[in-house]
Amino acid sequence: MGRFDADAAGNTLARVGVPVTGKAAIAPFGTRIPTPEQGKAPALELDQAFKTLGLRTTDGAPEYTLEADGDPIEFYEDGYQIPSGKGKATVVMKLAETSDLVRELIAGKKPDSNGYIEYDAAGHATRYVLYTENVYKNGVVERRVAPNVQITSVKEDKPERGSVRGYEVTFTLATSQAVGGKHFGEWLIQPAE
Repeated sequence: MGRFDADAAGNTLARVGVPVTGKAAIAPFGTRIPTPEQGKAPALELDQAFKTLGLRTTDGAPEYTLEADGDPIEFYEDGYQIPSGKGKATVVMKLAETSDLVRELIAGKKPDSNGYIEYDAAGHATRYVLYTENVYKNGVVERRVAPNVQITSVKEDKPERGSVRGYEVTFTLATSQAVGGKHFGEWLIQPAE
């Protein structure tokens, strides 16, 4: 019996995802994303336009939320309905670094030569490509790419002495033909037995 085979009760402890590390990167909208074949490669090389967002707080890994949007289409016969076909997808991460890249991501523009930036709480319309990767204790690697995202909210932690201040960033994912008209593509790469 291999480590990824189910036990007599039908459970597989080796398939439980215990996160160890990961990364998140952003690129300008329209940047080439990996093909399904490229994305499964053990040593994935992203397009050079991708920039790593840096460290995240211990609770700052990507949190994906996928929700049906709109009322389902109901039929005359009781109990029959189908989804409206609309959906809402968001990703929330808490970034730990106060870098020029993080500041640019939040403000939608780069700091000037003095390190100065002006923020507009109404947000900005800049679109990005978002890549996230989680590596699990069992050797499984989960990769996701969302080709059409915008930042819809930012919450800055209150600075506390001795604690990491994070920036909780919410990305809203729109559909894209680059992933078959869906919100994102995902690879789940299993380790060799």
